[in-house]
Order: sequence, then C-alpha cells, then structure tokens
Amino acid sequence: MRISRPRPADPGKTPNNLGIRSPQDTYGATKRDNLASGCGVCPEELGAVVLGDSLRNSFSGRTWSGPMIFGAGLASGIAATVAIGAFRPTAMSMWSQTPPTVAADSRNSADAAGLLDETAAVDLAPYFADTEAVRLTRERLEQEAIADVNLARSKELAVQGIATRDAGREDGEETLAELQQQEFLWEAAIRQLDQIPESSRLAEVAAAKRDDYLAILGPVKDAINESRSTFLAEIAEATGRPHAIRITICHITGACFDYKGDQPPASPASLIKLPVAVVLMKKVTEEGIDIGDPMYIDAHNWTENANGAKIYVKHTYPIREVMVRMIKESNNIATNQLLDYLGWEYMDQALQDMGYEQTKIRTKLIGDRTAPTRNRAVGRNVMTSNEVTEMMRQIYTFEGPGADEILDAMVGQYDWEFGYTAVSKLRNKRVAWIGEKTGQNSKVIGSSTAVKIDDERYMMTVTIDNSANQRMLRQVIGDVIQHVLDEGHLVSVAR
Repeated sequence: MRISRPRPADPGKTPNNLGIRSPQDTYGATKRDNLASGCGVCPEELGAVVLGDSLRNSFSGRTWSGPMIFGAGLASGIAATVAIGAFRPTAMSMWSQTPPTVAADSRNSADAAGLLDETAAVDLAPYFADTEAVRLTRERLEQEAIADVNLARSKELAVQGIATRDAGREDGEETLAELQQQEFLWEAAIRQLDQIPESSRLAEVAAAKRDDYLAILGPVKDAINESRSTFLAEIAEATGRPHAIRITICHITGACFDYKGDQPPASPASLIKLPVAVVLMKKVTEEGIDIGDPMYIDAHNWTENANGAKIYVKHTYPIREVMVRMIKESNNIATNQLLDYLGWEYMDQALQDMGYEQTKIRTKLIGDRTAPTRNRAVGRNVMTSNEVTEMMRQIYTFEGPGADEILDAMVGQYDWEFGYTAVSKLRNKRVAWIGEKTGQNSKVIGSSTAVKIDDERYMMTVTIDNSANQRMLRQVIGDVIQHVLDEGHLVSVAR
C-alpha cells in the first residue's frame, strides 16, 4: 500500500501568502479599508470579527444537530463578546468626536459652513418668517381682546358713577362720602381707558370717552374740595370777622383747601417778598448768573426797615445775601434793589410763565414814612393766599429753581411772633414749625407758615384785612393745625 504523506509546507510561505487570512488579519484589513472609506466600523468588519472568513465558509451548507447548534451559538457568543470589547474604543471615539476646527481643516469647515448657511437661507428663512407672522398676529389679537375688556369695564364704572350721583341728588344735597365715591368710580373708569394702547382699534373711542369722564370728574373734585374746606369757613366765622380772612392750606403733595383763597387780601404787605425771591431765582438760574455776583445798593431805594436789618445803601453785597436778608429780615431796602434788578416787565412775564396769574409785583415797598425816590411803582402789588401757598409748596418740594436758597432764608426768619408762636402754643409733640414768611402793614397782617404734622408737611397762608391783631392771626393758624390733629390728615396717608 502506498501511503501519501502530506507535503511539507514551504517555509517561505505563510498562511497569508497562501491566501488564507486569520480573523485578526481580516479585522485589520477591514479596519484599514473602512478608515480609508470614512467608515469607522462597518457591518462587514463586525461579521469578519465575529466568525472569521474561514469559519463562516466552513460552516456554510452543513446540516446541524441540536448539540452542534448549541456549541456554535456558544462559540458565536464568545466571539461576539470579544468583538464588542474590541469595538468599544472605536465607538467611544466616534461618540466623543467633535466637528473639525478651522485650524484642522479650514477648507472643509468653510465648505460645511457655506453649505449650512445655504441650507438655512433656503429652507429655514420661510419657516421663521411664518413663525414671526403667527406670533405678531397672536399678540395683536390678545391686545385687542384686552382692550375690549378695559373699555367694557370703564363703561360699567361710569354707569355706577352716574347711579351714585343720581341717588345722592334724590336725597337732597350730596354728602362728602357720596362725592368721594363718585370720584373713585370716575377715576377708576379713566384708569381702565388709560390701559388701552394708542395702536389699538379702540384708541379713538377710548380717548373720546376719557375726555367725557374728565369733564364729569372736574366738578366732582371741586365739590369735594368745597365740602372738605367747610372747617376753614367755621374757623373764619369763629373770629367774628369772616369777611376779612383768607385761609389756604396745602399738603406737600398739592392737595389744597381754602377759604376765599382766590380773593386777594387788602394788601400783600411783606408776603410779596416771597414772589420776588421766586422770580429772582428763576432769572439767575435760567441766565446762568452767579448768585455770588456783587449788587450795589442805590441810595434812591432807601426806606425805613425793621430793627436788625443789615443792608445799607451805597454798599455792595452778593446777590445771595440781598435775597436772604429780604426774606430773613423782611428787609425793604433789599427788596427795592431787587425790583430794580429784575424790572417790572420781566417780573410780570415770569410770574405768568410759572402759572401765577393773579400775583402782581408793581410797586416798591415803603417803611413808616419814606418812599423810594426813583422807579417807585407802575401799579399795585397783588397776591392771593392760594398762589403764595403754592409757591411755598414748590419751595419745600424743591420744584422751583433755587428753592434751596429760598428755603434756607425762610428757616432763618427773624420774626417768630406769628406762625412760630402759634405752633409753640399748641404744645403738641406731633407738630413742628419748619419755616415761615410774615407780612404786616396798615392794611393787612398775615403769615405763610410751613409745619410738619406727624410725618406730613403742610403749608398754609392766613391773612386778615385791616387788622394788626396778632393774637387773632395766631388763633386761626392754631385752629387749622388742631383740626388736622383731631380729625386726621387732609389726604390719605399710609401708616
């Protein structure tokens, strides 16, 4: 018998040389091909790793028994586990891979950016435009819906205001409470209209109704002020000379009450010096004049002064000092010099510009007997307690130009016989005097006094025609303050 022996392998040939590749060779070759083609791990690579080409080819076409299937499955599972372990670093690398930077591949990045820009311009621009249109439409519909609600609510409040007015009139004269309820309803109706924007289709309707409501609200407010000012009339009548008295009191916020406050007293006396100071500070502020500039006191402005006055003719003083002594000392010579400095026409126009239509400064001041010898007058001085009190209020709120300078002068007032003494006699720790300007001549006696009650500031002006009765003046001032202490503040105050 002839036995065929296997031919020894050629030592120069390896399995690879013979065309037989191991699983590792298969994976390496496939990996290189995939990387060259841009595929990190492809399906072909995974199949080669799991079985290998030789095993896959050997097992194909065979008939499998149960144990063989189980064994093959177990082998495949083990091979798959090994393959997944080998695949994990590649997968993790792919997962954490970031887009190439410009530095790494500027040309590819530029091409990619250009492609993205082109895609966004072509595909996304219409989408964003449609989205914006939908948003604007939705906002406009919401705006109009809210405007409808506000208009309807304003009409409801107006109906309630009319009903409250009619109910009060049926019972006779409207009470203060009924008037205040009307005020609340009309103001609430106006606030609802104010929430309708000008861009709304209801804007014109809202504006017309707002004008109508304001026309109704005005008389209601006047009636409230008149009703709340009743206590001032009672105080004036208690003096036995109500026809001679003028009273105005204002809260710092501008809420004012008066008794004949729009009727000028017989004379402003030295109270006219407060408007002079207001006009002076307006001029130096608007024209950029240094209040420290010198002012010469002309001899023709001489007249008698109160005791302690320190301004002398033929001397020079800073403008500030002349103004301060006019207020603090009630200095007549200083006042007359400032009237020359300001001029009649300028003072009249300035007061008009500031809204003081009744106040007129048209004559210099005269002491006991001697009148200035030049530029003496072009008319008579006029003021009302309403306008002078408003000037005081604006000084204490620093609304007017140079208010701090005037305030410093009023706090240093030399004459403490009127308002200051009236506050002191109350002996109430809730009240403090915080400034004053006094006035007195043969025709009138008066005071513009600022007080602090609790934490609220008030300004009041009281004048008595054809009187020199300081005691009566102090009594009126004290009674007004006492009313606030007893009955509460004249405005709503948060506590």
